[in-house]
Amino acid sequence: MKSSVREFLVDINTFEDSKSLEITIDNPFDEIQCDGPISIELFLYKEKDSLIVSGKVSATVIEQCSRCLKPVKLPIDGVVEAIYVSHSKFFKETKKGPVEELENTFPLTEEILDLSDRIIEAIIVEIPQKVLCSESCRGLCPECGADLNENPQHSCEIPEKPQDKWHSLLYNLKESLNKENQ
Repeated sequence: MKSSVREFLVDINTFEDSKSLEITIDNPFDEIQCDGPISIELFLYKEKDSLIVSGKVSATVIEQCSRCLKPVKLPIDGVVEAIYVSHSKFFKETKKGPVEELENTFPLTEEILDLSDRIIEAIIVEIPQKVLCSESCRGLCPECGADLNENPQHSCEIPEKPQDKWHSLLYNLKESLNKENQ
């Protein structure tokens, strides 16, 4: 079960038209690792049947390099954009289709709005799929796992045949494919 962070809970009955939130908080999320606090600036605006939330989230996230597995610090500046509409309007059919199919549109079912999901979403979508410590990262040796950035002259002697059964099967498959392609 997801635990709520008190700072991300907003009672929508505590303001008439709009509300600003500025929060700096240590990372409460298990999904990401941060180097320092997360800064959040949000603006909430009430309309007739909806609540519009917009703002930005800034953090420095720590990810692993995809090639050498060293930690990499990534500055993140994410955007929060969401519209919360009344539960009845959310599921109502319109001429263009159900409202639930609109991006960033969510049902407003309670008087207390939890913005945790929007904040973590703003951070996660900004993390690149492939993180590199540098464009010239050479990665790890595929045979022994040595860091090729620290030892650029590294070379492994590749054994003729693997010692264990699992790797032997892969080796035999590779050899048979090579013979077929010749």
